[in-house]
Amino acid sequence: MTPRQLAQRARTALRDAGDQRVRARQRSFFKPWEKIELYGISTPGVRRIEREMYGLIRKVWSYADAVEFSELLLQDRYIEAKSLSLMLLARYHRQFDEALLGRAKKWLRSDLCNNWSVTDQLSTQIVSRILDSHEALAPVVAGWHRSPNLWVRRASAVSFVKPAGKARHLDHVYDVVTALLPDGHDLIHKACGWVLREAGKSDAARLDAYLLALGATIPRTTLRYAIERFPERKRRMILERTRYKHEVESP
Repeated sequence: MTPRQLAQRARTALRDAGDQRVRARQRSFFKPWEKIELYGISTPGVRRIEREMYGLIRKVWSYADAVEFSELLLQDRYIEAKSLSLMLLARYHRQFDEALLGRAKKWLRSDLCNNWSVTDQLSTQIVSRILDSHEALAPVVAGWHRSPNLWVRRASAVSFVKPAGKARHLDHVYDVVTALLPDGHDLIHKACGWVLREAGKSDAARLDAYLLALGATIPRTTLRYAIERFPERKRRMILERTRYKHEVESP
């Protein structure tokens, strides 16, 4: 079965599994301005279909076939199709090469990952795994924060979420977050808070010092995400010590 044939089979299975009630509930997780299409399938449901698709080709496909399959399904307008394509590609993570990073950025820059959900899946399941075996590419990913494209910028932070929790690439984490502090987009604020929170798992003292030093310049959403795992007393202290400037600057 070719990648194109499997892509068509996957689309049919996804379309048949769609549920209008699930679709309405899932739509509420996205901003009104996000132009998304949903079949209405739960994540476990998409995983089940992906397992069925993988079972058809696992003994015969190469890594190149999996990449081609992802290229095809990422062009689909439905989130579940994009998600399934990345799930299947992630099965080949031991074969990820440096060239896949360029493809990943192209997918983001071309708005094939045109929402936070697919962007985060690409970042955590694909880009993070590329960095696992090609650590020298970390500065390249960190440099994505300069992109005018929202999804590329978000990926510059979210791609370090899993490494940060394992005390890897922490210098890049703080460099990326610092560079993105002036960014006005809420989805960037949340991404930065998320990666900071994970960095705090492996080095709480460094996160504490960073927040106290720059807290007055950190967007409030970022700050609240970053301190979620701190003890309540410390959370209140950090919020109090960084509140004045935000209050003064509020309209």
